[in-house]
Amino acid sequence: MKKIKCSSKYTPIVQKPYGCVIACLQMVLFRRGLKLISQDKIGFELGLIVPKEFKKILPFARTGKKPLAGWGTQVQKEKYSINRFFKKYNLPLKEEYFHVSKIKNVKNWLREQLEQDRDVIVCFKYGKLYNCKGQGHVSVIDSIKGKKVILIDPGRNVPKYRKVELDKLINAANFHGKECRGGFWVIG
Repeated sequence: MKKIKCSSKYTPIVQKPYGCVIACLQMVLFRRGLKLISQDKIGFELGLIVPKEFKKILPFARTGKKPLAGWGTQVQKEKYSINRFFKKYNLPLKEEYFHVSKIKNVKNWLREQLEQDRDVIVCFKYGKLYNCKGQGHVSVIDSIKGKKVILIDPGRNVPKYRKVELDKLINAANFHGKECRGGFWVIG
């Protein structure tokens, strides 16, 4: 397996089941030297909803009908928003959502965000990006190298650093849709 060169500013964190958003937020908090909050607490604040059989290992998660975006957090709802979480825990951060259709040149825009030391989380349809089954997923964008993007994937049983085609990532984010918050979440 070829080693992927990355910026190394992030420490990969592995998610609990259905907790990709949670683990990515932990990576951002850790990089910024802010208090690290447990995945259970973050999950509760972000409305984590899981299948009933996962309630034993995720006692603070909700159960119920599978959401449109798939099992996991419900950050598209105001009461479970990332900014609400930041405010409640007195974290000096702000999250802003950008759908890919609102960005003229995604490559340049992403480079600009990273150069300004912002954290960028990308939300996409997993199966569309990796040609397999899969629901919505998020990863932290580490860097851009030509037409490739280095992602830090919090998923269990997958490489932590993954090199993907930018065009394919854009397509997978767009495919996931605005209603599921497919696109880019910038934290600054």
